[in-house]
Amino acid sequence: MPEPKTREDYFAAASHHLAKAVHLAGYAEDLAHAPNNRHRSSDYAAAGALHADIARSAAAIAEALPETEDVDV
Repeated sequence: MPEPKTREDYFAAASHHLAKAVHLAGYAEDLAHAPNNRHRSSDYAAAGALHADIARSAAAIAEALPETEDVDV
């Protein structure tokens, strides 16, 4: 994913990382219910929490940036 520069880029990054967080949380939950893999669930949960933190940060930056205006050329 390229480095975000605009408000829309930061919202896109937030959306991307939120989707990753949701996916990893679901995977961690599945592992938690599997007796032989329960010990692995905390690693996936931690990775999901990291992606959630990144999503919150990107959304906060996007909110702080000015809206871009569409210019008709």
